[in-house]
Amino acid sequence: MFPLTDPKWIMLCVLCLILVVPLLMERIKVPPLVGMVLAGMAVGPYGFNVLERDGSFETLGLVGLYYIMFMAGLSMDISALKKKRLEMASFGLLSFGLPCLMGYAAARWCLGMSGAASVVVACILSSHTMVAFSIARRYGLARHGGVTLSVAATMVSLLLSLLILAALSSSWHGGGGALTWLLIGGKCALVTLAALWGLPRLTRLAFRKLSDDVLQYIYVMCAMLLCAAVCDALGLEGVLGAFLCGLVMNRYIPESAPLMRHIDFMGNALFIPYFLIGVGMLIDVRLMVESMDALTVTAVVVSVALLSKCLSAFVAARLFRIDADSRLMMCGLTSAHAAGALAIVMVGRRLLLPDGSELVGTVLLNAVVMLILFSCIFSAFVTTAASRRISLREVSAEEQEGVEDKMLVAMSRPESMPDLVNASILMRPHRSTTPLVGVRLVVDAVGNERELQQARLLVNDAAAIAASAGVSLKKVVRSSVNPITGLSHLMKDFETSEIIMGYHLSDGKAADSFGSMTSEMLVAIPRQIIIMHITRPLNTLRRIHVAVPPKAEKETGFIRWLNHVLRLSRQLDCQIAFHCSDEAWALIQERQRKHYGTVKAFFHPFRDYDSLQQLRSDISEDHMAVFVAGRSGSPSYHPQMSKLPAMVAADYKNVSIMIIYPDQYGVENRNMAFSTGIK
Repeated sequence: MFPLTDPKWIMLCVLCLILVVPLLMERIKVPPLVGMVLAGMAVGPYGFNVLERDGSFETLGLVGLYYIMFMAGLSMDISALKKKRLEMASFGLLSFGLPCLMGYAAARWCLGMSGAASVVVACILSSHTMVAFSIARRYGLARHGGVTLSVAATMVSLLLSLLILAALSSSWHGGGGALTWLLIGGKCALVTLAALWGLPRLTRLAFRKLSDDVLQYIYVMCAMLLCAAVCDALGLEGVLGAFLCGLVMNRYIPESAPLMRHIDFMGNALFIPYFLIGVGMLIDVRLMVESMDALTVTAVVVSVALLSKCLSAFVAARLFRIDADSRLMMCGLTSAHAAGALAIVMVGRRLLLPDGSELVGTVLLNAVVMLILFSCIFSAFVTTAASRRISLREVSAEEQEGVEDKMLVAMSRPESMPDLVNASILMRPHRSTTPLVGVRLVVDAVGNERELQQARLLVNDAAAIAASAGVSLKKVVRSSVNPITGLSHLMKDFETSEIIMGYHLSDGKAADSFGSMTSEMLVAIPRQIIIMHITRPLNTLRRIHVAVPPKAEKETGFIRWLNHVLRLSRQLDCQIAFHCSDEAWALIQERQRKHYGTVKAFFHPFRDYDSLQQLRSDISEDHMAVFVAGRSGSPSYHPQMSKLPAMVAADYKNVSIMIIYPDQYGVENRNMAFSTGIK
């Protein structure tokens, strides 16, 4: 009966493990990652022999490994990568250099291995795998400074280990020398340049043509596997290609977007657990106690590997004055060894000595398998502890104050609804638990049941889009004689702080109608009003231009709309240019530096709304133009603002537009979002 061979039973067994093991581990306070490895040991050929490590574990496990590195690149803070080049390069070299030297010394003089075998051991110990990255991501720390440093160190150490191993293998077969290093360097440069040049263009085209979330996810998977396959074909490790793909696609998949939710879900639900279970199935604990030599080699390899990685994190933290919690995070993330170590030792076993024996024997292979077990357990516990400490310490100001923006999304057309919902998700506070309110108003008339049914379908689709991003959306369908009065009443009923709506302009008459409706809304609704018209997918925008009228900084709603556009820029990882006065820029720069340090903001002097036409020459079709428009009687009001709808219809037909009418009085009897550091 065992091991199972029927694909149905194999899949059922694996899914049951993925379902049950995290629940059991949670009860005994053990990270689920450790549980998956232990479960693989239990059901594998060296345990109860329930499952055989067949081709499905090879395939899905390899995809799981690629997935981990792809997610690391996808979640990496690109701005920190640019700002902290010295820290990242230094920690990467330390994370490679110290384990390499200590591993070589231990193998050469403690275990009595040959020079070539000691080099293989050094390569094994200097590389590592970000097995525990999913733990940090689950705590919302994917872009934390310690995590970013660890991701960079992973790629530096892995790349250098593979380079040394390739040079050893080449010299073993009669090659070597400068030509080998030039060839390897040329391959790395070729892959990097091809990815940086071709992948962004292909991704922008794909996201413009593929509006369906499923098709977008399939494209992302194809891109990841293509990059990994190309690297493998060139003699480089596939994880390098997967990481590079994630790094290039970083700015096209916002953290709060539904697509990111799909990627994260599939990885944690299937691919990464499959990889961890497959790793566990390789482990045979009995090998460690078969002989004193096996026990000695295992003890030396495991202790030197963990000690050297922790020492690297400690030295880097002291050099750059990194806090203790981040140091613990770096130690946890860079200490795990998995498929990379196994691949390196297998390369060593293929190198034969003159007498026909293998350069690396079975004893070292068993020691590496034990290293995978102990390092994964150590990494999971340390990363979990660091993540808990950091997440408790770094509670955002908005969470401390309990302040939330509650957005009402007014929908009228099915074609504009997805953009409105996605924009609302990107502009809401980070980790917000406040639901969106999705509204479709139907003009009251006799026999409008069909229109009401269509409205229900529209809000259901909106709720599905929000749910795919992990956001709750309240569905509201109302019949009203006057849409403006209806929206005003709904905002009061649901206590929303602002309204987000779309518009469609096709001719001058439509512009006049839009302008008239806007004037009535500004009188009836004193809360913030955002009107949007999106011409291309938000994640393909390259720059946001914000036109800020003079004295806008004196209005009550200044901070609220500023937070929105800065959040949008941060989520899209695009530049944002503020066309404003010196006084407004001083406040904008202070808030950006204090709460949105990763946002790339620029300043352009802007006199008044009479010079709006000059902005058009700076705005391309893949940009977004944001106009902050004051209400009549407000400090920033300008007569030209009454002509804004007509001007937008005439000059900005092919450009994504956002018009913001700021809040006029805020929220009474509570701490204001305008006085806190909302992120």
